[in-house]
Amino acid sequence: MKRLSLIKEKLTRYDLKGAAFKLLISWLMVSAFYTANSSLPFTSPDFFIEIKLSVFITAVAVIWLLLCRISDRKFISVLMIVSATVYGILGAVGYTDFSFSVGCCAAVGLIIYFTDLSDIRLHLHSSVKWIVAGTLMLFFTLFVGIICCLYYQNHWTPCFDFGLFAQMFHNMKETGLPLITCERDRLLSHFAVHFSPVFYLLLPAYALLPDPRTLLIMQALVVVSGVIPLVLICRRHSLSQPTVCAFAVIYTLYPCFAGGCFYYLHENNFLAPLILWLIYFCERGKPLPKLVFLLLLLTVKEDAAVYAAVISLYFLFTDKNYKCNLSMLSISVIYFLTVTYFLARFGDGVMTGRYDNYIYDGSGSLITVILAVIKDPVYVISQCFTRAKLIFILQMLLPLGFLPFITREPRRLILAIPFLLINLMTDYQYQFNISFQYCFGSGAMLIYMSAVNFSELRRPKLLLNALCCSLIIAFGLYWHRLDYFDAYRDATEQRESVSRALALIPDDASVAASTFFVAELSQRAELYELERTSHQTEYYVLDLRYDNDAYSVYDFFTDEFETVFFEREAVGVFRRIK
Repeated sequence: MKRLSLIKEKLTRYDLKGAAFKLLISWLMVSAFYTANSSLPFTSPDFFIEIKLSVFITAVAVIWLLLCRISDRKFISVLMIVSATVYGILGAVGYTDFSFSVGCCAAVGLIIYFTDLSDIRLHLHSSVKWIVAGTLMLFFTLFVGIICCLYYQNHWTPCFDFGLFAQMFHNMKETGLPLITCERDRLLSHFAVHFSPVFYLLLPAYALLPDPRTLLIMQALVVVSGVIPLVLICRRHSLSQPTVCAFAVIYTLYPCFAGGCFYYLHENNFLAPLILWLIYFCERGKPLPKLVFLLLLLTVKEDAAVYAAVISLYFLFTDKNYKCNLSMLSISVIYFLTVTYFLARFGDGVMTGRYDNYIYDGSGSLITVILAVIKDPVYVISQCFTRAKLIFILQMLLPLGFLPFITREPRRLILAIPFLLINLMTDYQYQFNISFQYCFGSGAMLIYMSAVNFSELRRPKLLLNALCCSLIIAFGLYWHRLDYFDAYRDATEQRESVSRALALIPDDASVAASTFFVAELSQRAELYELERTSHQTEYYVLDLRYDNDAYSVYDFFTDEFETVFFEREAVGVFRRIK
């Protein structure tokens, strides 16, 4: 009995919970090591065979014994979170299915929930947040910009949506007007399609370096510049320096920002920074900066008025500056009605077809959409929560730890209206896809909601969970983009052949080119996408790297055309002679 009591006493003194915790860390570290160093995917049966159980167990035991000698609980807690997150990142990189990334996030979230973070305090100098913000901006601009430039140099950027903007900027530099021929197969202003004077903000940079790659670098810089107003917003809400840095990382890694940039240049890229600047000055109550950024936001696109109106409505309910907020709301509504009227009357029309699922009378009117929502709200729910949109919702909210909707202030949910209206209500598949440009605005508003909600809740585990989820999802979605460096190297011979062929076309010649060659040929007045055009031009450039039902190379081996350049499975350039 005495011996049993002695054993019981020793076990009571021994920290079994801590030992089990350290054993879990050891297991995670060894598992992560094998995942990182194996040449086989961890989903392969051979991966299991490659691991010798005796070696695995020995490694876990050795690390566990070493950790048992460490009594610093703060270090052990940090090591647990880091080990779990790194293992989750390695898993997400090795198996890029988003559902798997969700599982990794759930597992890491569970570990964070049961990890004691109470002793962890991190104190940083006030300058650190700006150093972190600057570093993140540089990283994002280089990562996204360089990879997009590799696409361009490999002739992989299509007319929609890059070649047309490359030609537009060439014409803006030459004439001051946003003229395009390859967007609607005729000469017209891009503002007849989307009213986006904000593009003129990029014109000085393009005029200085008149190359399409300038636009690819600048669009990444524009998006990530939203880190600056976000840091100012976080500071205004008295968030600690580490917390501000965490939100800067979350912003930079937010999946829809990089995803939208990888679909090249759009006016929507301006939404994220301009929305955050407008919100920042609304919080500060500065009338002149508010007006300036309101007008800048409205110039992004006709539907940017939705974001401006929602922000105005939110501050109408949350501060006492009723006159100013009502004025902002009125300007937004009047601007939207005016611009859409002119687009419908004189331009290419308003794209109401993206809400055809609500236009039950075939009128094409946005009024019908409003009536449909009023008459049948449950139908709206049926349209917003399809299987594809549930995945999209997770991609938008999981990297934020669902913080936008964990709030003590119900009025803040007003800011989620664009997420519902622009992304979820439509049946236009690209508007609920993080790989396209329609998430910049709603994404910025969700991040703002996250920061402000956290400033009221002050629960570190929620933010830490969001940060870890951001890392796992971002690596899972975009790490494979580094493979394009290998693809660029492998395509050297073919790329050089295409470049030699395109260089043979005079700058003043009219051209009909395959979609992936439009961007490089964009610095000319008359250019059409071969797959869509009905125009006769002086030169025809065919992409022979892929099969294309829109044209056949044999149609150009006739007396009507002279062969300027031809390389099988690469490119053909033909000049019309009759």
